Amino acid sequence: MNKESLKKGFLILSWGLYDLANQFFALNIVSLYFVRWLTMEKSAPEIFYSIAFGISTLFVALSAPVLGAISDLINRRRPFLVYLTLISILFTMILGASDSIFVGLLFFIVANYGCQTAIVFYNALMLNIAPKNKIGLVSGIGKMLGYTGAILALYLLKPIVLKNGYRATFLPTGILFFIFSLPCLIFIKDKNPSRGKIDLLSYFRKNKIVEIFNSLKSTAFDSREFPGFLDFLKSSFFGLCSVNAIILFMSVYATRAFGLSEVQIINLITFSTFFAILGSILSGVISDRVGARASLIVIYILWIVTLMFGALVKSTGLYWLVGSLVGMILGGTWVVSRALAIQLIPAQRIGEAFGLFNLVGYISAIVGSLFWGLIILVLSSYGALGYRAALLSLNLFLVLGVIFLLRVPTKTPAKNF
Repeated sequence: MNKESLKKGFLILSWGLYDLANQFFALNIVSLYFVRWLTMEKSAPEIFYSIAFGISTLFVALSAPVLGAISDLINRRRPFLVYLTLISILFTMILGASDSIFVGLLFFIVANYGCQTAIVFYNALMLNIAPKNKIGLVSGIGKMLGYTGAILALYLLKPIVLKNGYRATFLPTGILFFIFSLPCLIFIKDKNPSRGKIDLLSYFRKNKIVEIFNSLKSTAFDSREFPGFLDFLKSSFFGLCSVNAIILFMSVYATRAFGLSEVQIINLITFSTFFAILGSILSGVISDRVGARASLIVIYILWIVTLMFGALVKSTGLYWLVGSLVGMILGGTWVVSRALAIQLIPAQRIGEAFGLFNLVGYISAIVGSLFWGLIILVLSSYGALGYRAALLSLNLFLVLGVIFLLRVPTKTPAKNF
């Protein structure tokens, strides 16, 4: 292996480790311990978490496309990634500083904003290190490392949560997020960035704002210049309504529907994560061979089948099968979606593309979490049956996602290389 190959491999690893770092927050805070601290230790209604998550993602949805467009104009993504990541880490570390659930929710809103907005620029930086015909594979490597981070997060923090409770996990989660994000923050650079200090305020003047929004409008709606991208965004919105709701409430569902204990929940998520690693790599390889569009259609169909199975099965032993299916498909969803977005949009508009992609993802997270919370609220008197009905109802979004994905052109121009 020559020096150039070693350098590329090192940069891919450094980039991918951010996915690993990000999973400490995504799993421990968003999906597992923070929501359980609220709903089980503090006895807060699930709708509180839904609202807080919705507020946070609304701020991301409003700002991410604009910041992405600015990053395209100055050809600099790394500074945005660094500062937003550090904001997220800081507020994660102080998440448990107060006994007040409202203070906790406020800190969560800020931490989640930083983490989710940073992903726009992390995704865009993939173009700087991915080989020409290996977008799917590199995306898969990132997600493979991400789910490896999820396993590390579970086992490194398992003794802490069992001994000291959910709140004690917040500080070490922030520390681990910081440690594993460092290689990406240090070694992944912008290509041909503009020089000098970034004056963000100058881009919020009237003439610049108009220019930015016109550019975003063109990227999203110009079907002649960017064929299929709008249908991809519509498909992503509906598909991710279901996926985000599952991510947010999967641990609560496992407890309410299957009656799993704390240790069983951790074991199930770990088991599921191993399959997410497998799904990440397989979907990346398959996407490079058969195409991202076809791969994503299959993934959405598998989601529909899996949710039906998870909602209808009552044998507690079968939750292992449900967990393995969810893990594998979840890994593939992000890998292939990221690869398809890159195929549909040229490199000089990639910040905008991921800003818009994340915009629909965040709006879908708001809609999906509120949809879930309202269904559970309405069916609260039905106990476990209400949770099963809520899971089954998420298939409505996935069916709509498949319909719009079928409208994306089979072949997309190779604009990025």
